[in-house]
Amino acid sequence: MSLAIAGSVSLTSCAVEPAKDLDQFESIDLGSSPAPVPTKTFDSDGQQYATDPSAEVDIDDQSGSGSELKIDEIKVGRGNAFLVIYDNSGLVLTETLVTPQSQPVTVRLNSPVTTSQELHATLYLDNGDGVFELDLDLPILGEEGKLVHETFYYKVNN
Repeated sequence: MSLAIAGSVSLTSCAVEPAKDLDQFESIDLGSSPAPVPTKTFDSDGQQYATDPSAEVDIDDQSGSGSELKIDEIKVGRGNAFLVIYDNSGLVLTETLVTPQSQPVTVRLNSPVTTSQELHATLYLDNGDGVFELDLDLPILGEEGKLVHETFYYKVNN
């Protein structure tokens, strides 16, 4: 399974691929009913998404020891979601369960970074089991149908 991120990276276990066209997709709308209701849920490549128009993540460029990150703002409309942090190769550094009340937060990286680099954050709708699973949890499309994603620079202090 791969997921196109910000037009340049595809999130898999460790692969990089060009972005896929996301003009036509199906989604799960989280905005108007008491529970997510499946509607159109696949793009032309079979990728499934969830839609949450109020979802967003904001992370400023930062520096530190390489073991934790400060998330300035994170919003999800309803339901639990995972904030997934990964590097340019697609390697997942951490995944953190967030609720509609979570913001701001500091997250510890399961795989600390040792060199200064660009990092990425993407929100995924939890499928209800409380465990992040790339194959089962859905990437969230926010306002205007765009992937809820943030790219930021992390400088490791020596």
